[in-house]
Amino acid sequence: MLDRHPSIKNPGEFDFLFDAFGVDGGLAAAQATTPEQLEDFYSDHRGYLSSPQRLGPVAPVPQRLRELVSRYAEGVPRLALCIHRNFVSAHEIFPQARFIHLLRDARDCAKSAVSACFAGNVYYGLEPWMNSEESWDRLRPRLAPHQYIEVRYEELVAEPERVLTSICEFLGLSYEPQMLDLSSTTYEPPSPRFANQWRRGMSARDIGLIEARVGSMMAARGYELVGPTQRQLSAWTLMSLKLQNAVSRHRTGIQTYGVSTWMQDIVARHLGLRGLLRSTRLKMFPVKAKTLK
Repeated sequence: MLDRHPSIKNPGEFDFLFDAFGVDGGLAAAQATTPEQLEDFYSDHRGYLSSPQRLGPVAPVPQRLRELVSRYAEGVPRLALCIHRNFVSAHEIFPQARFIHLLRDARDCAKSAVSACFAGNVYYGLEPWMNSEESWDRLRPRLAPHQYIEVRYEELVAEPERVLTSICEFLGLSYEPQMLDLSSTTYEPPSPRFANQWRRGMSARDIGLIEARVGSMMAARGYELVGPTQRQLSAWTLMSLKLQNAVSRHRTGIQTYGVSTWMQDIVARHLGLRGLLRSTRLKMFPVKAKTLK
């Protein structure tokens, strides 16, 4: 929807910019990374390989990232990059950046992760949500009020024009009705039915697993819990969930990429065979791209 605004360019997901520096490694980790290490990391990263721009001449890593991003910003007043983690790194490398924090109910995020085959159960489907919110908790105290806006997904899909208007005002722009015209995209227009999907089919067991893991984080963010207290999961339950997640992930990998390619990826990752990993990932990326919006 941001990309539909005539003054905003939103070219997609850019987590690859900061993943090389560890979990919120920040400017110090970027400065400690050599140009060769950065290029090696990007060489088999789907986000970088699928983007039209490439790193410029050898220079300090933070400078190279700023130059790379500046090329995406050419010709538009506002550039919006989607990232899901490492917000501290983003802030330290791009200190003038402003942040739109989109928050969604963890139960819906976990359900979505399982539906998309990113996880084998809702317990592990929570991990992207957890990583994102923990990173946001580290960043928010560092930001001045004018540097961020927080948006609830549930409000966005219920009242998209109102919420998009507030986002545009935050960016110093006026709302444009064409932001809601998604007819030429792979996405459906926002609708209240996209929110609180967990209420329409999630089992009591799955709800309990989610709230056992992140109940306190959800409550702190204003989400009402179903369970009266946050319960502890047994060691047997945790082991079963871990095994189920691993089996499901391997089953999906084999179905998606085939036995040979999937096994090559596993062997390359575990043995640190960068050449084999790179060649395998290059075969996997086009296949994965077909499953994404």
